[in-house]
Amino acid sequence: MKKFISLVLSLYFVCLQASAVILPEGKAIPVRPVQELDADDLKQGETVILEVAQPVKIKGETLIKQGTKVTAQVAKLKNNFILGIPGEIELTNFQLVTNGDDSIPLSGTVSDKGEGRYWAHVGWFFLFPLLFVKGGDGKIPATVQYTMYTMEEADL
Repeated sequence: MKKFISLVLSLYFVCLQASAVILPEGKAIPVRPVQELDADDLKQGETVILEVAQPVKIKGETLIKQGTKVTAQVAKLKNNFILGIPGEIELTNFQLVTNGDDSIPLSGTVSDKGEGRYWAHVGWFFLFPLLFVKGGDGKIPATVQYTMYTMEEADL
């Protein structure tokens, strides 16, 4: 009888392990900002929210639903300035937030640099008002999708 119970328990645990779904290291995760991110509205080190843009599936099973929260930090921030100097924004330290507020680290970088209007450097010498021409803003639109990659294997 003890052998039978031991065998049943062993089979039960084997089945549990076989049904566990693993998100492999290096799995592509498509993300996008929840709203447009503008360098003028953010602070360096601030946490911003993105979301999974499409469901992530393995063997036909959805592991990560579309809309799952992803956090990132503003690593680099530069506001646009006079003389045509462009704004710039860069996000790093991505974390996929899973059920129970656990997180899975993601690798990747999202950045944007505004349009430089460096002609204003030279132009101001001849026309003083060109001194006040600003460069383009650094903006990350909510409509653009970026690909991040899992940095470690995770049980889901």
